[in-house]
Amino acid sequence: MGVCPARTARHLGLLLGAALLAVLPLARSAQAAGGVPDTLRLATGSVGGTFLPVGRDLADWWARTVPGVVVVPITTAGSVDNLDRLADGEADLAIVGSSPFREVLNGWGAPTDGVKQICTLGTLYVDAEQYVVRSSLVRVGNLLDLSGLLMYPGPHQSGGEIDTRLILSTLDIEPRYVYVDERDKGYSAAATALERGDFDAATFSGGVPIQAVSRLLRERPGEFTILPFSKHMLNKLQHAEDDFEGVIIRASSYPGLESDVHTVGGPNLLVAAPHLDASILEALERAVREGIRTPGQGLRAPESHPVLQALDLKLWTEDPIAARCVETRMADLGLSSPGRDTSPR
Repeated sequence: MGVCPARTARHLGLLLGAALLAVLPLARSAQAAGGVPDTLRLATGSVGGTFLPVGRDLADWWARTVPGVVVVPITTAGSVDNLDRLADGEADLAIVGSSPFREVLNGWGAPTDGVKQICTLGTLYVDAEQYVVRSSLVRVGNLLDLSGLLMYPGPHQSGGEIDTRLILSTLDIEPRYVYVDERDKGYSAAATALERGDFDAATFSGGVPIQAVSRLLRERPGEFTILPFSKHMLNKLQHAEDDFEGVIIRASSYPGLESDVHTVGGPNLLVAAPHLDASILEALERAVREGIRTPGQGLRAPESHPVLQALDLKLWTEDPIAARCVETRMADLGLSSPGRDTSPR
């Protein structure tokens, strides 16, 4: 996959503990109106990112393994938009980052009451925050180079947007963010705009490799690079925030990347709206579990996205919440106090 998680087991426990562990089983299974739906809508992400191709591969796998259920991936802005759609009944399934999930529970974006009812099927993979900047603007050689630059933090309502502002504010790094009403570009469009010079740097958050980043580095060799975290930055962030763990983007992951890049990331979850029948959730979860059991086969076949080829059964079932609807208790998450200022600006 190209990303090597550091302290994955311990941090996954913290991440899921913060956002998902304090749960209550539902007294009864949620029932879909009118019986089993013919089509399920899977909220993914933007063109050029990781969620969309991963969603397509999952949909193809379910089409082969879960009779009578058709899953259609839909393009979205990302994690926060996906949670919004689930809460509003505009999607049935979604891929979301655990850090944005926690932030939404803390009051960002989607209605909290709706999000508390979301069902969690399992953990897919650990992503990586990738801060891409024009090479001519690099001075220090780490995230400090973002200070003062005009930066696209990711599409509005994406997990990357939330994580970028949280991470950089924790590290006291202050770029000039593109205005909220201009954050309408998916990752492919953002890479093109970065190439054109519309801004100096951009966040690409997702499993490695991200298609848009691969294209940019391949077609414009030497003109752009991915900024690493310093060791001090990693330590400071991990002491301040439980939602991130250190990951390494291997140099072989992208064209022209000269050395490994130390950054941070977190688990991405497969979640579902509470209106789906429990039998559907169980069938979908079981199909994923069987699809990742054997390397080189099923969801881990060579034609699948690289992050799926590296799926891990232990990570998928790390927390015993598979195919179970949950209601998160806010007090147990420590979210009763006012949330941090993460409003767009």
